[in-house]
Amino acid sequence: MSRVGKKPIPLNSKVKAVLDSKTKVLNISGPLGELSMVIPTNINLDITESEVLVTVDNPKQKSQKALWGTIRAIINNMVQGVLEGFTKEVELNGVGYRMELGKELMLHIGYSHPVIVQIPSSIKLTLKKNLLSGTSIDKQALGNFFSYIHNLKPCDPYKHKGFKFPGRFYIKKEGKKGK
Repeated sequence: MSRVGKKPIPLNSKVKAVLDSKTKVLNISGPLGELSMVIPTNINLDITESEVLVTVDNPKQKSQKALWGTIRAIINNMVQGVLEGFTKEVELNGVGYRMELGKELMLHIGYSHPVIVQIPSSIKLTLKKNLLSGTSIDKQALGNFFSYIHNLKPCDPYKHKGFKFPGRFYIKKEGKKGK
């Protein structure tokens, strides 16, 4: 049995969960917005006023057991997102590297041209010098956007130029030494 999947998901009084039985679409709405998700066929949901319980048809089957915990975690993130929201930050370091925020994000990161990134409608960005912060109710969309930004120019191991996630440890290599 899945340890994560067995746990019930507590629902706040401000959060509402509704499952459409025909299409198996779960809609979760709260004070910050609304999120929806298609539930796989072998996953069953028991929704009450105070909690959501996720079960599977055959808990001994490995693929269903893995999906059980994953779906439970995604639904829990949806509940937390419509209630509180999520934030993520990325920091840009390097001489001549800069970011400009408008309708789209313009990055000057050492290429011969500026890199223009379209901002998803579900994400709100703020920029303070070299620190880009984003908030959203969708944790998956926020994580995908910031990992895409980070992978455009990951942190260099020698000079630490590029994008870094604050709070994450980055190894700094020593480089060549003269004899």
